[in-house]
Amino acid sequence: MIKKILPIGALAIAFAGSAWAQDAASLLNKANQMNYEEIETAKLAHEKAGDNQALMTYADTIKGDHEANEESVAALSRQKSVKLEGTDTTKVDKSPMRDLKGGAFNEAYLADQVQGHKEALSEFERARGQFKSDPDMDLYVEQTIPVLQAHLKMAENLKRHVGEASTENPANNKSTTGGMGASARND
Repeated sequence: MIKKILPIGALAIAFAGSAWAQDAASLLNKANQMNYEEIETAKLAHEKAGDNQALMTYADTIKGDHEANEESVAALSRQKSVKLEGTDTTKVDKSPMRDLKGGAFNEAYLADQVQGHKEALSEFERARGQFKSDPDMDLYVEQTIPVLQAHLKMAENLKRHVGEASTENPANNKSTTGGMGASARND
């Protein structure tokens, strides 16, 4: 009787291990793709954002943080013997943002950042607690969530600021001084 139970138990453990490996592989591959897209669009932001220093600083932060995350993904994939799939360049290469510049680019980039970080955060929150038996994967998930939350908050704040700035149209400014300033009126 014991001999019959043992193989079934071993099979259950092996199956659970393969399910874990699939979940880890899935999360690491998704993170790999997300990191690629964030790094590439941050580079694009530097080319297209015009003179918006806040957006360029944000893009630098995004690029640096996702490069660091990518190093973690690569290290974990080696440690866990997870093969990373190649990255799909289609989303970045065929992005309509490539045809935009200045304010139009800034608005599109920040909308993409908000949406992308909401999706990434959702993915990592679903994975929270899934890797309790693997302290390395669990730590990776727990350390990534606050970074994604910070990125989302920064993107939302910048989007709000860029949205307010874009509603200001210099053509709507009405001057009673004919461009000569207050002193011209008093002369």
